[in-house]
Amino acid sequence: MKRRKEKNEGQDALFEIEQTAVDDPGDEAAPGQGPAAEDIRKAASDEPEEAILDPLTREQREARRSARRQRRKVASYWLGVAAALSAVLLVILLSPWGPFKDTIYGKGAGPPRRTFQTRGGPPGTRQTAPPGSSAPSLASATVPEGKAANRAGAPAHNAKKSDPTLPAIAIVVDDVGNGKEHISEWLAIDAPLNFAVMPHLQLSRELAETLYGNGYAVMMHVPTTNAGNSYSGPGQLAVGMDRGTVFGTLDADLATIPHVEGVNNHQGGMGCDNWNIMYYECEWAKSRGLFVVDSNSSCNSQVTPACLALGMGKKKNQVFIDHENDPDYIRRAMQELAGRARKNGTSIGICHWHRPNTAKVVGEMINTLRSQGIHFAYVREITD
Repeated sequence: MKRRKEKNEGQDALFEIEQTAVDDPGDEAAPGQGPAAEDIRKAASDEPEEAILDPLTREQREARRSARRQRRKVASYWLGVAAALSAVLLVILLSPWGPFKDTIYGKGAGPPRRTFQTRGGPPGTRQTAPPGSSAPSLASATVPEGKAANRAGAPAHNAKKSDPTLPAIAIVVDDVGNGKEHISEWLAIDAPLNFAVMPHLQLSRELAETLYGNGYAVMMHVPTTNAGNSYSGPGQLAVGMDRGTVFGTLDADLATIPHVEGVNNHQGGMGCDNWNIMYYECEWAKSRGLFVVDSNSSCNSQVTPACLALGMGKKKNQVFIDHENDPDYIRRAMQELAGRARKNGTSIGICHWHRPNTAKVVGEMINTLRSQGIHFAYVREITD
């Protein structure tokens, strides 16, 4: 409206000048000519809009355009963030660990089998058997002919008095086979201890015979790779072994130790975290009529999940009794083990054959805890 008004005013002014020229014939300039008329014609002509806009208006318009562009950028950024968060949430909800895992994957679903090569699912999840393994539906374990002495539940003729009445504790003594300087202290303990003997050592067979002959239970302490390129001992299980190699290695280990009724792992930080290796080990143990104790020495042990997947009982270490070679520490650990037994009914603890204070203090604490109503049993008699 403003521009139209200015244009009309310019045309009126031109008309007045032309009229004046007509009224004054003595003027040299022709009608509609002269500098003033020319200037007004230019002002009244159809010039571009930008030429007649106020400069402040153009600045304001550019500012508004810039603000709109900035708002679009911010909106696009937050839209991208929202899309990414929605995708992450969707993956979590639909994953085998999400709240809808039972609906999507079926009851008891666990992580895909490929993940078993590194880290497995949480303890208690039902997971897929590795390639080459038999289905975990055996009604009973098959014990090869001639292995009757290795059958779980076949104690020595003079077995120590065992009482699995709750609350009950089972104690496993690891690393048997490296020397026998403390054997007299261990043999002085009148309790159903379980000694885990390492295979292929010079004293493996002799110590297993001695301990079994004195009424204790014998287990096999299977060397298992602890880290890349590590060596845990002869007869070691290593990551990358197939089922046949694991079975063959364990059979060779077992041949060096008589009277075995169960197994656990020596070291094994890497090996015990590997689903395939632990599944093969537990499958082998079940086929030989042996139980398996999860030493619980690694952050993501697959021993218990493998046992449960195979329908075996859960036997898991809860306390390392002599993690520090200090009598007071050992006493506190034994009291902690008793507290867990009172709370859960049973508990399993692990200590070590060669540590100088262990045998004496463990024997002392067994008597103390018995007087407090705690019972002691063989590992084969309890689950946790």
